[in-house]
Amino acid sequence: MQASIVLLALALGVAILGCTEKLVEPPPPPVETTTGVPDSIQAVFTANCAFDGCHGGASPQRGMDLTGQVASYEHIVGVAANEVPAFNRIAPGDSANSYMVMKLRADPRIVPTQPMPLGSYPLDPALVIKIAAWAQQGAGGVPVTAARTSRSETATR
Repeated sequence: MQASIVLLALALGVAILGCTEKLVEPPPPPVETTTGVPDSIQAVFTANCAFDGCHGGASPQRGMDLTGQVASYEHIVGVAANEVPAFNRIAPGDSANSYMVMKLRADPRIVPTQPMPLGSYPLDPALVIKIAAWAQQGAGGVPVTAARTSRSETATR
């Protein structure tokens, strides 16, 4: 009888120890990152371009969404310009042939030559230089943490 009590106690102890491992919370999922434009460039877009009717809102002009770092990067770096597809919107390492810089400077190689922002005063030359310098230096992106939503959260929205 004592042997069966000892075996029962031993089995109970093993069961309790085995259960504690299952109660440990799993590690969080890895943080996903993607590439976006640097904060200093996005600040120019946000203040001067990313509005409804321009390069923001539900239907950004020419499909060029400049409302956030990732959207901006994906829509301009290495992407052909809609009006003149021979030029990329931002050609990394080549600001002189970057359509966005040309548009901001009213470059005569493109039509129309009215500088952006359309219907407003031309962008401050210092801001144009900032965008041109970023393009000339390779239009490097910065890592941006992507927001993660679980499937259950998405299903309840």
